[in-house]
Amino acid sequence: MSKQEPTRQPSDPTSKRQQLRLEQEQAAKEKRIRNIITYVAVGLGAVALIGGIIWAVLTYGSQAAKPIAVKVNTEYTVMAGKADAPVIIDIYQDYICPYCGQTERANQADLAAMVASGEVAVRIHPMNFLDDASMGTKYSTRAANALVSVAKAEPDKMMAFNSALFANQPEENTTGLTEAQIAALAAQAGVTQATIDTFASLSYADFVTNSTNAAFTDGIQSTPTVLINGTQFEGNLLTAGPLKAAVQAAAAK
Repeated sequence: MSKQEPTRQPSDPTSKRQQLRLEQEQAAKEKRIRNIITYVAVGLGAVALIGGIIWAVLTYGSQAAKPIAVKVNTEYTVMAGKADAPVIIDIYQDYICPYCGQTERANQADLAAMVASGEVAVRIHPMNFLDDASMGTKYSTRAANALVSVAKAEPDKMMAFNSALFANQPEENTTGLTEAQIAALAAQAGVTQATIDTFASLSYADFVTNSTNAAFTDGIQSTPTVLINGTQFEGNLLTAGPLKAAVQAAAAK
């Protein structure tokens, strides 16, 4: 009998289905592995990014906490008190800035008393970078223009008018006080009608813009910022007492 050649068996449909299933399972397994690797890589990248952000925030915070000396531009300021006072306080403020209002209301009595005693001179740096927060009326510019007008014409009324503006401070994202309301506050502070009549011309609007630009150039980053003899005060501005104590300490040096 001759040797029988092996025969080729017909394909088994069940075997094909099993093979296909095995291939699909292997492909799914490989996909899961690739996904895990991708997620881990992304996760590590996110952790690194978050860590970098935290480091930057902590670094900035530690730097911001250190008092800084500021080269003060005095060209666009108005002053209350004697220029040769032993302590000069520089206040950078915007008339619609809520924290500026809190600062003024907390420290107004102390500042007025120290100016009156000759211990302190206060230089105000009026700013208008929050003009957009008054619904198109440019309240920051209008209020600051009025303050500068009073400071130039009747400097002895400046502090009282400044306090009146903050005592009646409008909220952000409102239209602010009207021209008539600003005029009424000036009159209450003892400003003459002749000076009040100049408010509408906005003669010092450019002065206020220049003051704002000079402040930013000098490194001022927010309002209120208060300097004592050129060094930034880092204490609590929103409560009466800390600023006065710092001024007295500076005067004693």
